[in-house]
Amino acid sequence: MISKLFPRSALHTHPEPAQRVLGVAELAPDSSELAQLLTDDPAPQVRVAAARRCANLATLAAAWETETDLAVRDGLASALCNVLSETQDGAGARTLLEADRCTDAIRSEVARRTQDADRRHHAIAAIRDEEPLIDLALAAEHAETRMAAAERVRTVEGLRRLADGAKNKDNGVARLARQRIDAMEDRLGQAVEADAILTQLEALTSNPGPVLGAVVELNRRWQVLDMSGDTARLARCDAARRTLQARFDREQDEQRVRARFKRRLREWISMLGPPAAPDGLAALRTELAALREEAQRYADNSALAELEAADQRIVQWEQDLQALAGAEALVVEAEQLAAGTSIDHANLPERWQALHEAIRAPALTRRFDAALTVVEQRRLAQIRVAQQEANAARQDVHRLLHIAEQALIAGQLQSARAVADELKTVKGAGMLPKPTMQRLNRVLQQVVELERWESFGQYTARIQLCERAEAASSQPLDAPRLALEVRKLREEWKALDQQHAGVPKALWERFDRACEKAYAPAAKHFAQLAAERKQARKRRDEFIAAAAAHAPSLLVEPCDWRSVERWLRDTDHAWREGDLGSVEPGARKELDTRLKTVLAPLRDALSAVRDRAKADRQALIVEAQALASKAMERGAPSQVKAIQAKWQEQAKALPLAQHDERALWEQFRAACNAVFSTRQTKRKEEDNRKHEHRRALEDICVQLEQLALEQNKDDQVIRRGLRELQEQWKKKFGGSDPALRGIESRFKDAKTAVEAAVSARARSREAAVWQTLAAKERLCEELDSLVRSRPAAAEAATRSAAAHERWTALPALSPAWEQKMIARRDAALRALSEAPAASDYLARIEHGVESRRENLLELEILLGLESPAELQAQKLALQVKQLKERFQGAGTISASVLGERLVAWCAQPGIVDARDRQRCERVFSAMEQLR
Repeated sequence: MISKLFPRSALHTHPEPAQRVLGVAELAPDSSELAQLLTDDPAPQVRVAAARRCANLATLAAAWETETDLAVRDGLASALCNVLSETQDGAGARTLLEADRCTDAIRSEVARRTQDADRRHHAIAAIRDEEPLIDLALAAEHAETRMAAAERVRTVEGLRRLADGAKNKDNGVARLARQRIDAMEDRLGQAVEADAILTQLEALTSNPGPVLGAVVELNRRWQVLDMSGDTARLARCDAARRTLQARFDREQDEQRVRARFKRRLREWISMLGPPAAPDGLAALRTELAALREEAQRYADNSALAELEAADQRIVQWEQDLQALAGAEALVVEAEQLAAGTSIDHANLPERWQALHEAIRAPALTRRFDAALTVVEQRRLAQIRVAQQEANAARQDVHRLLHIAEQALIAGQLQSARAVADELKTVKGAGMLPKPTMQRLNRVLQQVVELERWESFGQYTARIQLCERAEAASSQPLDAPRLALEVRKLREEWKALDQQHAGVPKALWERFDRACEKAYAPAAKHFAQLAAERKQARKRRDEFIAAAAAHAPSLLVEPCDWRSVERWLRDTDHAWREGDLGSVEPGARKELDTRLKTVLAPLRDALSAVRDRAKADRQALIVEAQALASKAMERGAPSQVKAIQAKWQEQAKALPLAQHDERALWEQFRAACNAVFSTRQTKRKEEDNRKHEHRRALEDICVQLEQLALEQNKDDQVIRRGLRELQEQWKKKFGGSDPALRGIESRFKDAKTAVEAAVSARARSREAAVWQTLAAKERLCEELDSLVRSRPAAAEAATRSAAAHERWTALPALSPAWEQKMIARRDAALRALSEAPAASDYLARIEHGVESRRENLLELEILLGLESPAELQAQKLALQVKQLKERFQGAGTISASVLGERLVAWCAQPGIVDARDRQRCERVFSAMEQLR
């Protein structure tokens, strides 16, 4: 009710930063108000508190990207480490860890803290520098983290640091580092051996004599090395091998050349025969000379003798072919005509027919006929080419006519005239068809008509331009627009000149007079504007002179720098926005330079004073920043206030330029705020440590309470979990803190609940065992009673099947106990199905009556149960017997021995009466409660 009558705003919206810091703790970790404070609050201590409170990964990542304050970035880094370690957004965490804006320090801390193996792997994989990897491999808590970081260390120095740092601490990391160092040294040794092999192999390429054995040995040594990744040495080896292979190939080629020469000579001689033409003799002579030269080079006398015999045969063939020279000459002449460009056969057919038939061999006849055919085909081809050229000329005429017609349709007179002129120059088209000539005449006539119309349109357009120029002189336009209109009219006149140059002189003079008359007011205006600019220049010259005269007086000691700054500001304002008038752009630059030169000494003096003042302000900033390391000292706040007072005093004495004043003030304010935020951060860190410690203990209690409620886990798993949580409690509880007494009591209660749950489950399982044993014993007893009653075969089969189904529905006992009970059941079933077995089974039942009663009485004694009064004498005798056994060193009977005796009693066939059945039920109940 009171809050409704007196409403108040939330603390996080309070104007005081300290109150907003308190309000941050009241906001939810993922609230939008907290995100807004983190990104928009002007106070760094509020943003630091919001960063430590925030649990939204996207908000923290956005703030990290835009935040520039170091203290706030430290808080953001700590919060990002916590959120990245615990967030369920695996994809978002991975994206941020791999981003460039994320630092290696954050990635290392996430790898240390997170319980997610996949996230730990991504954090380690995203670390850029090797130094954080080495620190993580040496100091991480989890062995998996240390190994993952160690695997990313590549340099020899880093691996040696890992091996030395992990020695006697982390055998896995040390072994990995040593293995990689050994691998690098092994690769270095292999490289040295490879260089030696390559040097020897390259030397063998120029070594005379046999080198095959040395090459094989070097190749064997090379194959032992692992040079799969060394491309440079592999390339050297391949080059040396290719050189050696080339040498081997040359030596083998020399041997093969001699063999090929012998084989070629034999083949040439075997294929040697009279040539079909005289050219063949020249070829044979050439081949003979080449073979003879090669035989002389090899000094092969037998080959020279064979070649001499071949030479005699060629001489004989030359004499035989001389008779055919005349016919060959005529054929050659015909072939020359065919090879040229002539289309006349020069009476070659008559001259060929004049030769004797024996001289006209078939081969020569074919060559002669082929040459005459070529000449005839060339003559026919020239006729076809002439016809094609005429057709092409006609097609070109049609093409040009089509282009001219399209240009006329589009109104392109000049293009149409150019095509028409080109049509006049086309030659070689021959006599054109009548429709084509009609089209040509029609195109030329249309071109002439359009040229006449164009001339008429040009004259009309120029008349209109003259009228517009004459009308412009009477239009009420301002001078710039009037000048623009006149220039536009002249440009249009020039455009018409480019289209058609023949213009009457009188028309041009009329247009020019109209333009001059229309431009006269604009010319007068521009002259007046020039005069005004001249006066403005004079006033600005006087302004500069006055400034030059007054500036030195402002530098007289003592100087009032505030007045100097004000005068400079007023001078600049009067120069730019005063009533001095405007001048030409070129003159304005010159005047600006002169004024700048006049004011330069005054500006330089003011700048020097401001530089000294800026240095004093920066000294105060450094002094305030130095207090950040002493923020927790008692006198730190008063020292900060004293420095702030000095700042205000200097600011009043001489203000700096606005941008310098603002930048230095931001630095000074950040330094002062850092002192107070550091004090507040230290206090909050202590509170956070206590809170984290309490939360860790509460997590252990919650895990214990959840463990007590587990129904599906094995007892061994629950006991192991209980031991692990107890170890964690011992490590973290350390000391008796009154504030943690409630948590300690909660831990003890949860521990007791887990132990009670384990005990209850064990008792439940044991009770189920005894209940199953009792059920199976009763089922066997029912079968024994059925055997004694001797039922019919059909009834016996039905009852046996029913008993078997009931047995299958019951849980199984331990293998040994189950086997004993199955033996009793199977014996009873066999007795029901087989008559001889039934007699033997009934005899066993009768024989074991007394032993079953004695065993039952013994179980009652051992379990401390009451026995019937009539059995007291037997009970006393058994007690005396047991007492003697104890005195003889038998010791006490354990629960397992009792169980074995009860199973032995159940496995023995027999039937009990109602009283003994009650005694059996009490024994089973006692066994269920026995621990």
